[in-house]
Amino acid sequence: MTALPTCSAIVVTYNGRDYLDRCIGALLDLDYPAIEILAIDNGSRDGSVAYLREHFPSVTVYENTSNNFASAVQLGIDRSSGEFVALVNNDTQLDRQWLRVLADYLRAKREVGGVAGKICFPDGRIDSVGHVRLADHYWSDRGIGERDRGQYDRIEAVEGLCWAAALFRRDCLDEVGEIDRQFVMYFEDVDYAERCRRAGWELHYVPEAIALHEGGASSQGSNLTDYFCNRNRFLFLAKHEPDQLLGAIDSSGFMIRQRWDWLLEAMTMAWHKLMLHHDAATVDRLLPSLVDRVAKLCGGDGVNLALAKLSAIHGDRPLTIAIYDHALHAIGGGQRYIATLASVLQDRFEITFIANKPVEIAQIEAWYGLTLDRCQIEILPIPFFDRQNAEVDGTWVTAETPENPFTLIADRSADFDIFINANQLTRVEPRSPVSLFFCHFPDSWRDAHFAADRYTLLIANSHYTERWIRKLWNLEPSLQLYPPVVTPAMTPATTPHREPIILSVARFDSGGNKKQWEMVQAFRQLRDRDPARLQGWRLVLVGGSTGESEYLEKLCVEAQLDRAIELHVNLPLDQVNGFYGRASLFWHLCGLDEFLPERVEHFGMATVEAMQQGCIPIVFDGGGQREIVEDSVSGYRVATIEALIDRTLKLIRNPIQRHAMTQRVRDRGQRFNLDQFADRVNTLFDEISREFMTIALPDPGEIYRECKTLSIDEIHADL
Repeated sequence: MTALPTCSAIVVTYNGRDYLDRCIGALLDLDYPAIEILAIDNGSRDGSVAYLREHFPSVTVYENTSNNFASAVQLGIDRSSGEFVALVNNDTQLDRQWLRVLADYLRAKREVGGVAGKICFPDGRIDSVGHVRLADHYWSDRGIGERDRGQYDRIEAVEGLCWAAALFRRDCLDEVGEIDRQFVMYFEDVDYAERCRRAGWELHYVPEAIALHEGGASSQGSNLTDYFCNRNRFLFLAKHEPDQLLGAIDSSGFMIRQRWDWLLEAMTMAWHKLMLHHDAATVDRLLPSLVDRVAKLCGGDGVNLALAKLSAIHGDRPLTIAIYDHALHAIGGGQRYIATLASVLQDRFEITFIANKPVEIAQIEAWYGLTLDRCQIEILPIPFFDRQNAEVDGTWVTAETPENPFTLIADRSADFDIFINANQLTRVEPRSPVSLFFCHFPDSWRDAHFAADRYTLLIANSHYTERWIRKLWNLEPSLQLYPPVVTPAMTPATTPHREPIILSVARFDSGGNKKQWEMVQAFRQLRDRDPARLQGWRLVLVGGSTGESEYLEKLCVEAQLDRAIELHVNLPLDQVNGFYGRASLFWHLCGLDEFLPERVEHFGMATVEAMQQGCIPIVFDGGGQREIVEDSVSGYRVATIEALIDRTLKLIRNPIQRHAMTQRVRDRGQRFNLDQFADRVNTLFDEISREFMTIALPDPGEIYRECKTLSIDEIHADL
């Protein structure tokens, strides 16, 4: 006696626990012993998975990662092993002879790839005896709603099969290929039937195989069904009959109900299908008229955005990034941070810097030792500030300001795929599909025109900044990304002799925020404490400045009066690095005696630069410095001038201790190097690119919640 071929039965379930006893029970009772049963759960919240595992231990249960019927069926096919594969809805109850009848038929008819029997509603009316095409490119279950009078009691070839209860030959599934997951639910069986026929496989109806189908148990009614049938009708035509796509728009349910949002979403996916499945000549012939029609109905902005996304998905152009920094024209740590990010990404993206004041790419390269030859720059002056001959400052824009002057930047951001607000200017609203807000510190209130909460991602430069974003803005940062710190590598053999220099590198802020004046006074006290040991030691203050200020002039006077104090303004990068390599100690006191958290160093790039060169840091014990310097291990953290003097004097008196600490300082500094920064940036933008290059599929649960307010009678009247 010939052994029966193994059959795999795949049951997809979504919140259908109440149907499982009847469905699985009928499968276990089939007159066909060579069967394996696989249940694929689509994210049920009714305990279906636990119920299956407890009550049906012989059933293999898999959990799908999304609520996608087509994906769930394919998962079942991939995990199954049978020569024949049965697709069974969770609200279907099979007659005991169902599988034997259909399996025997497939064994006898080698040209048939799939077969189904008579599917009836519980009251005996016909649910489906195959698929039939209707007018206006709709499809229906043949015989649906009819009383069974024997009118469909003959075997015949059909245009398609209802997957509530169908049996496929494995060879057919392998040849035709995977189910199209983009259909999500409904029409995936119509699409697959078309593909079967084109591959030469016949689909047959055999009336002796009986199945009872509740209908709509998981899809929760006609509203959801109508949504997906209208959507997927477009996808089917775009894939198989593209010349019919334009004419199908006006007869769609979306058009009738004026659901322009659903129409645009569906047509975007349809255009994607058109580009995937047809040659360039066909796309060029059909797309303009389709775009024109949808733009008239849905508006040009949404259509343009959809087309831009599709052009990137299909490789016609790289993704574009705009990086806006209102202080790009001035040398600063935040500017180095974002310029380095651009240098990491420039080979993969088309990057444009947007600035408000004149600055050139060559200047940025020289300031930070970077190559940005693939980037471009665009200067967009903001008249509101230019009329007052003022630097761009977000705090000038209040509730009383007639118009937000940063609307100019917001409007320009809409022309890019990704918009980066690089310097925490909260008044700029993002209008690009993806937007990133880089926050060095939340130094403004959530007041008029606040827009930081409208960005796709909110990125903090340190854990210190993260904490204050939560406190001051009540927002949760998306991730924390330390700034990159890049200094020339120096091996012990090439490291110059350490000179008796105490170095400070910080911007000469007009308000004295970086505490250079306090350092001058501390240095003098240090010399008074031990004049002999301090003989020959110098305090070197290095920093950037955009112009003259009273604070800088006061420091210049001190340097002129004391030859042991040097002041260097806007030094070239190589000279700054030279001081890092020669200096023995590094001071940084930003935050000392401050009560406002924004006046504390939020990270401390200069500290890391010094550490990477082996210059021992002695820094204020607060802000981001705590994340950099391990106290007494890779430097010292101090809270007072007295502690600064004490720690410094001990190191000056003990050169052996200084030498021993130098390597630990270098090693710690390398934790914030370019390689680690680049790895995190590339990982982040890989994820952004993947999401951007993917057209999101609708979630049936969300669609159901949105359309459930429409009455069934209303929908049927529209159709």
